[in-house]
Amino acid sequence: MNKKGSSLRPILLVTVALLISIPAVWLAIIRMEGSAPALEIELESPFIGATRTVTVNVEDTGSGVRKVWMGLLVEGREVEVLQRTFPSAGFFAGGKEKSVQVKAPVSPQSMGLADGKGVIRVVAWDYSLRKWGKGNRVYLEKEIQIDTKAPSIDLISRSHNLNQGGSGAAIYRLSEDCPVSGVTVGDLFFPGYAGYFKDPSIHMALFALDFQQGKETRLAVAAEDFAGNRSTAGLVYHINARSFRKDAINLSDAFFNAKMPDFERYFPESSGGSRADLFLKVNRELRRKDTEAIYQITQHTETDILWDGPFLRLPRSANRARFADHRTYFYGGKVIDRQVHMGIDLASTAHSPVPAANRGKVVFTGDQGIYGNTIILDHGFGLFTLYSHLSQIDAAVGQMVKKGDTIGKTGLTGLAGGDHLHYGTLIHQTYVNPVEWWDDEWIKNNIRAKIDDAGPRIRP
Repeated sequence: MNKKGSSLRPILLVTVALLISIPAVWLAIIRMEGSAPALEIELESPFIGATRTVTVNVEDTGSGVRKVWMGLLVEGREVEVLQRTFPSAGFFAGGKEKSVQVKAPVSPQSMGLADGKGVIRVVAWDYSLRKWGKGNRVYLEKEIQIDTKAPSIDLISRSHNLNQGGSGAAIYRLSEDCPVSGVTVGDLFFPGYAGYFKDPSIHMALFALDFQQGKETRLAVAAEDFAGNRSTAGLVYHINARSFRKDAINLSDAFFNAKMPDFERYFPESSGGSRADLFLKVNRELRRKDTEAIYQITQHTETDILWDGPFLRLPRSANRARFADHRTYFYGGKVIDRQVHMGIDLASTAHSPVPAANRGKVVFTGDQGIYGNTIILDHGFGLFTLYSHLSQIDAAVGQMVKKGDTIGKTGLTGLAGGDHLHYGTLIHQTYVNPVEWWDDEWIKNNIRAKIDDAGPRIRP
């Protein structure tokens, strides 16, 4: 062999070695990778009701997802829930899917499974060539409780006499713990709470009729258990229809010049423009934002009755506007807006001391747009009182106040045209007529009598 051939032999050997080793390395590192897929079972709670969707997430960034299997084991009997195989991208590429989400409806009764404890099992494989091409496998299980029986509702409060725009109380007993229960009033829902009575199965809900909900409104108690089983029980009730006063408000340039500069900070783009146009933005857009903010503040409540007896009204005061007055605003002899007044305006002498209407917890103090300086008290079970247009605030968030404690002074902050107190009452984000809660006889007949008839309480 000549010298040239001898010098090429090592190069050829190296080349052949590389051609053999590169696929071997690729096969060992990529297609023979040993990492099992990542597996997650999404289940809102361990309870499975008449039907429940179970979500499974599988991820394999190496060789891709090959197969997912799910089964349900109850009392030694296993039933397959699903089996899905995902496509391959070819021998060299592995699986097409690197991440998959599978949703499986689980209906124990249709599967012939009885109520009781069980286990959900999920297995996932990837497209690795390990284990003679079967791939890496991951196994996961979760304990569950099958419960297909809906809770039963026993109504303790038997009759409910209600006014349109008014309040009520319902007391009921549940056969099992339920994370959600309460009173439905048309499309509105008012949650009920346990823990007030010594019997832990007894729940109570304060509820309300919106001023627009009349005699045709349907009321019921609803409960949903941890497994999602739902029951309803119709209430016995009578709704007294109410009509609300119509009020005409004449606006003037003097009013606009006095009040609108305070609101330019909310609408800086309107600075220097028509103050009548700015008023419409304030009366519509800012009013809506303020209402949403108040609803957020009153979203959570103390699960105890903090109040006792009739609520106080501003002493020595006269009504200047009533609950649910339908206001028509005139400017220059023309109608420019319409709104509903969701409270009662009370006027006394300027800067009159404002008492807490009843015992409660301060949950808000501060400037609230059209309402000006405002205080909101939580009296428990979703009952709140609101004090607005204050010239002075003498309360702090988190403070417990007693009935009659001075919490501020009347004023004309916000959209008030004169010194007065705007006083509002809400039950779980629904405004109600405060007059009922000022009436000792109404409280005794519609709230206290139901509580007294329901059984012993934890706190007298």
